[in-house]
Amino acid sequence: MAFAITCPLCRRRIADLTERCGACGGDLTALAGLVELADRHFNDAVRAARSARWNTAAEHLAVTLALNPIDAEAHRLLAKVRYHQDPKTLPARAWHRARTKLPYGDRLPRNLPREADIRRLLHLAGRHVAGARRTE
Repeated sequence: MAFAITCPLCRRRIADLTERCGACGGDLTALAGLVELADRHFNDAVRAARSARWNTAAEHLAVTLALNPIDAEAHRLLAKVRYHQDPKTLPARAWHRARTKLPYGDRLPRNLPREADIRRLLHLAGRHVAGARRTE
C-alpha cells in the first residue's frame, strides 16, 4: 500500500518512515502508528475480499481510505468490492454517473437503455462516422 509521507513538522517528504524525521528530528511515532493501522485495515480488506466477505472488505477499505485518501490500491480494490456487493446495479450507477458528469449528459436518456437499444445506437453511430469519413 502506497502512503504519501510528509513530516508534519518541517513538511519535508520522508522516503522511509522512522521514529524520527531525518531533517528536523521530530517525533514521528504517531504517524508511524497511523500508517501501520492503514496497512492493517487494507490487509484485512484483502483477506475479506478473498473469502467473498464483501461488506467486511468495504468496511476495512473505508477505514484505509479515511487514513490515506490517495491510496490507489485501496480505491481499485473498493471498486471490485462494490461490484461484487451488487453487480446488477453497477450499470445503472455508471449510467447515472455519465448523465451527471459528462458535458452532454443531459442529452442521454434518463434510464439505462436496453441492450438492443444500445446495439442499435452503436450501429447508427458507426454508420454516421463511416458516412462522415466518405465525405472528407
